[in-house]
Amino acid sequence: MQIKRGIGGVGGVLTCLMMATGCASRETASVSFSYVVEKEKGLPPGMKTIAITPAKIGETTDPKWSEMCVTVVQSLINESHSKFGTDVTVTERRDTKPVFDEADMAAAGISNKQGGSGGQLIGADGYLLSNINVKVEKHTGKQRTLSGLDLAGFGGRGWGGGRVNAETEEVETVTRNMTVQTEFKLVDASNGRVWEHYSPKTFRATERTKASPIFGSSQTEAELTPQDKIIATLVEQGAREFVSVLMPVRIDVDAEVVASGNANCAQGVRQLRAEDYLGAVTAFKQAMAESPNDHQAAYGAGVASEALGRYDVALKYYQQACAGQDNRVYSDARDRMKAYSHRIRKAS
Repeated sequence: MQIKRGIGGVGGVLTCLMMATGCASRETASVSFSYVVEKEKGLPPGMKTIAITPAKIGETTDPKWSEMCVTVVQSLINESHSKFGTDVTVTERRDTKPVFDEADMAAAGISNKQGGSGGQLIGADGYLLSNINVKVEKHTGKQRTLSGLDLAGFGGRGWGGGRVNAETEEVETVTRNMTVQTEFKLVDASNGRVWEHYSPKTFRATERTKASPIFGSSQTEAELTPQDKIIATLVEQGAREFVSVLMPVRIDVDAEVVASGNANCAQGVRQLRAEDYLGAVTAFKQAMAESPNDHQAAYGAGVASEALGRYDVALKYYQQACAGQDNRVYSDARDRMKAYSHRIRKAS
């Protein structure tokens, strides 16, 4: 790399290197909001009490996620009962005395094994069955980072310039891919029929350690978001989608928006941080007018529009962000709006 005369010392050299490695800082904003979605199908007539059975787990799944799945579903039903007036309660587990063996699972259509008739369920009008499979894959890789500079020709009055030799080294990176598959069924105890079947759906998340390109040591895996926290979030996402078919639920949105190199996009992110959502939309639209393929501005406009309650507009922006981009954050936002935009409860 050749440095022209006039670059002022090591600071100027580092500035050039940061620009070359794409290390210039970008504006970011974390945005959180929530809304309530109305039920899509509702509960069977007369179903007032539901028993939740332990979740069946896959071969790679830690048994603790069976109980976690039950806890998540129970909390969602209890919240719908207490906050949104849903006339249903969850039977206390210690008071539920069903015989949940393979025969019951087969009778409910959730097991491939042959079985007999379902067991007797005491004190519940319906029972909720679930399957959960959790898979975590870890991959290690390498990333280059600057480890030193040889400033040949620098030194002496005037910093007359010269050749810069950059020394780099490889540091280890870790990538974790987490996959959670959920399946739910609500069975009417009065006739043994499946009232609602939430087909197996897969949710994914990826976490990766990074190293700064400038004198950067690698992050350790311990510095990533705790694995169980991410898995719990994915389990809850599947459970919330299922429960929302049966009763009103609250949807929580936590979005992080990162600016592109466009000045208007950066301004939009700053306005997001200030909760000036109208101003943010205007800035993001200006960025897209200058750069039609600015997917970061499109995503930011979608987040701001969703926070404003303009859900159809938010969907259009999310779809625009997804165009030509293989980005799970964008596609999750688009799918969220597709699933819920027509059912979001209007503010009173």
